[in-house]
Amino acid sequence: MTSESFLQTQRHGPETAPLWFVFHDRWQMLEDAVTVAERLGPDALAVSVRAPRAQSRGGTGQVMGYFWAVGPQDYPELSTLGDGLYQLELLLDENLQRYGRTKLNLLGYGEGGMVALTLAAIFPDKVEAVIVKDAYLPLNIDAMPIRASLAGVQVALELSEAVSHERVQTLVDLGANVTTQVAQKS
Repeated sequence: MTSESFLQTQRHGPETAPLWFVFHDRWQMLEDAVTVAERLGPDALAVSVRAPRAQSRGGTGQVMGYFWAVGPQDYPELSTLGDGLYQLELLLDENLQRYGRTKLNLLGYGEGGMVALTLAAIFPDKVEAVIVKDAYLPLNIDAMPIRASLAGVQVALELSEAVSHERVQTLVDLGANVTTQVAQKS
């Protein structure tokens, strides 16, 4: 028996192209993830995902928990971090099998980027690369009930301000190959 994820998704792009999961920023919706996916261009197979919202301790970088909206957009059902990660694992496995892949890539903005990094830290064997804009791995990742590793994962951080050495070092310590780019202010 196979299970399918309840997460809302939208797929677009050629089935033979590199496979990407795309996550939007906090308080946005699936349509926003589709807009983010356009950044990948027409030669990518993008699976845009209606992403979770994090419950954080305002501005501290510490995630206190997650809630994930699943089901109809007008009547979403909230779920826990474990439920959300389980649904993401199902979605990963569904798509890797569907497209005959062993790894995929992740792209996320803001909180969606944090989700992408967390997902990669849980399933580094299924993730080739992660690109995030204005996002970091949660500072309290070691307190979460997961065994985090980014062994061999390529991580590109695109930031609107100077990057903290501590934030980059956390990724490096987990085994990621990290590049950073700070956007030029106009």
